[in-house]
Amino acid sequence: MNEQILITPAAEPVSHALAQIERSLCMSTEIDARADEPLSSTYATGLSWIRRFIMQPHPNLGRKGAVCPFAKPAHDEHALMFCAFDAMDMPFATYIDTLMRLPSLFERLAKQRREPSDLLSLAIFPLGLRADAYYKFIDCAHGILKPFYMECGLMLGEFHPASTVRGAHSPTFRPMRADVPLFVIRAMALHDILFIDGESTPLSMRVHELECYLRWNAHRLPASEGEFIRSRLAQRKAQLVGGEVAAV
Repeated sequence: MNEQILITPAAEPVSHALAQIERSLCMSTEIDARADEPLSSTYATGLSWIRRFIMQPHPNLGRKGAVCPFAKPAHDEHALMFCAFDAMDMPFATYIDTLMRLPSLFERLAKQRREPSDLLSLAIFPLGLRADAYYKFIDCAHGILKPFYMECGLMLGEFHPASTVRGAHSPTFRPMRADVPLFVIRAMALHDILFIDGESTPLSMRVHELECYLRWNAHRLPASEGEFIRSRLAQRKAQLVGGEVAAV
């Protein structure tokens, strides 16, 4: 007997958003073929920003090279994909539920590629967000989603025009400040140690981030680096337990 999948009223908006995401999928090299507005203009604005800012060096970056050295290779190798959904007037819970489904989409896209690529990236544009919603729907959403994405071996980048996130190498640089709001999903990489275990992050989350990093990267790390990160993890756990004991 075939199982019947029941779609509850609460799940219908999520299913609708996921269908929009599926229909809007295209490679960054093929956005000129999109004739539907406002999708085509959003994609064009997003790609223009990526080319002008993300793919270029910056005097305040704090290191040599492009803001993201992997963006241009990903674009050139047809490994950068765009998608979008209508987030205007979407309840926050529905919005989060929709974005929680995207790791499985990313995994499917990776499996469908003729040639596997570590550069595969998926840019998601939530359409219709007002400027006064950026903090909640981009920054706060990122804080909610990041632990789940890391559990899946993925990193989630959050970008919008008013971002105040500081650069990893320079406190005066704002690498996440984009012309339009978007998220970018990609596979976790060795250099992501730069973006986790931050001092402003709660200890329990720092433990989670380091555990996820080691789970997905330990086999690729030099022995000395792996031992150093395991030592950091042990230190964070000791700090967490010590803090809990002190609070009792």
